[in-house]
Amino acid sequence: MLQKLSEDDFGVNVLAREVRLSRSQLHRKLKNLTGKSPSCFIREIRLLQASELLRENNNTISEIAYKVGFRSPSYFNKCFHDYFGHSPGMHKTYASQQNNLDTDFKSAVKAKPCHNIYDRLNRYYGLIILAIILLVLVLFILFRR
Repeated sequence: MLQKLSEDDFGVNVLAREVRLSRSQLHRKLKNLTGKSPSCFIREIRLLQASELLRENNNTISEIAYKVGFRSPSYFNKCFHDYFGHSPGMHKTYASQQNNLDTDFKSAVKAKPCHNIYDRLNRYYGLIILAIILLVLVLFILFRR
């Protein structure tokens, strides 16, 4: 996976083909092992690799975004900020100022888990059900007249 990480067309289908599993089998096995979907897993690997490159390299953020397989530097910035809680530029600056990266930097980075649409829906499940019930009641009252 790390060998093909820089290819922007590397995705779930390519990973499934490389490990010789169907897309659904890959999804099921990765979900059981990591708790993440394959696309989320690939994105997190890309972001972790980008974090390493930002600490080690003098490349620009855009160059690093392309090196780890993101097609758009702006999307890379968004994903990076969502995952680490700060921008890639701040990450790079903070890493260059630290003398002992292994202790200070890793403790300062608070990575967020990858969330998908189902995780967000689960948080609002009660509100969604309540809204549907209210909508049905309003429609029932309106058409009853």
